[in-house]
Amino acid sequence: MVGYGLSEADVEAFVKIIRSNNGKDVDSIAEELGISKSRASLILKRLSDAGLVSKQKSSGSKGGRPKYIYNVDKSEVIEKMKIRASELCSDLSGIISGL
Repeated sequence: MVGYGLSEADVEAFVKIIRSNNGKDVDSIAEELGISKSRASLILKRLSDAGLVSKQKSSGSKGGRPKYIYNVDKSEVIEKMKIRASELCSDLSGIISGL
């Protein structure tokens, strides 16, 4: 997760989502990690911006603000992580070669 600039809490949230069969919403992440909903929202936004999770509007939302469920497409994320790891290794190799 170093290649994505994620914090320990970000990684914990990601693990909770990836282990979930039906995804997680802000409320469940906040409760499971013992953090505020606003912090959970920021973490989920970071994960989404990094392309590690996707968000979908919950079909159970009735009026008010829509509720979003965050999911992980494991095969897609694995491919993204492989590409990112390869890029990081290439960058590191270039730095080492330049010493």
